[in-house]
Amino acid sequence: MDEEKQYAQLMRIEQLCEWSRFKDAIKETENYIQQYPEDADGYALLSKVYLMLDDFEKSWHWSQEALKKEPENEVAWEVRVSTLYTEGKYDEAMTAIKEALTIYPEEGHYYFLKGNIYNQRGNYKKAKESFLVALKFETSNALYLANYSYVESILGNQDLALQAEEQALELEPENSTVFMYLAWAADQRGDHLKSLHYLENAVRIKPDNRQLREEYLEILQKQYKVYRLFLVPSKLLTRVKPIYAFLIWIVAWILFKPLVVVFIILYVLAHWSTKIIVNVKVFGRIIVKA
Repeated sequence: MDEEKQYAQLMRIEQLCEWSRFKDAIKETENYIQQYPEDADGYALLSKVYLMLDDFEKSWHWSQEALKKEPENEVAWEVRVSTLYTEGKYDEAMTAIKEALTIYPEEGHYYFLKGNIYNQRGNYKKAKESFLVALKFETSNALYLANYSYVESILGNQDLALQAEEQALELEPENSTVFMYLAWAADQRGDHLKSLHYLENAVRIKPDNRQLREEYLEILQKQYKVYRLFLVPSKLLTRVKPIYAFLIWIVAWILFKPLVVVFIILYVLAHWSTKIIVNVKVFGRIIVKA
């Protein structure tokens, strides 16, 4: 009977999180910990709530407390890795992912995060490998498919990218995050109208999400050819590792400094002129907060 009561309390906390009632979820979880101080699940769930609130110091602390009670607690490991990843501590996140995979070698989420880190580092072939492993364990995960579509778009494999895109939409036709990644994939392929369509859907689903609004305004700017023209060099540089991109800029600055200066000035003018046009069209004023 006591186990049923514990389970019901944990499910209530999960439900409160789904409703975004995070203060209530924290209060319920703290009560749970007081009642069952030796149960690692309470500490792990509290760390998960704080991760949702982007309170990384507390999410890290409570995940560690959970792992002290139960070194192989699944939720605590997920929060531990996700906290490092979300904070942008990619080296530490990679180390934590390797540790987590020794316990959960078939957990697709960790391969998914590895793929995202490789993407951040410009190592798209490694990212592709990681996404394929993630999909091996979770074949019907729309978010994994959307990320895979994105990396295949960068690598120039349009057929594979479009196949993954279609599968992702069949699985999750109303997922804002899936739409965002598919918009990025379409943008990489030069399909700006489709990218705009996906971001419109993403904003429709989550109108209060700042990142989605910013991405939407950015893709609206890309409807102007003059702005897209000045984005070509940066788009090409995203296809190489960051260190190589940095070296290319250094060499270009040394050999073609006057041209680089002119390019930067023209880029700034193109960026702000198209941004102003978009702001006026969408909001009716020049300066807005996304």
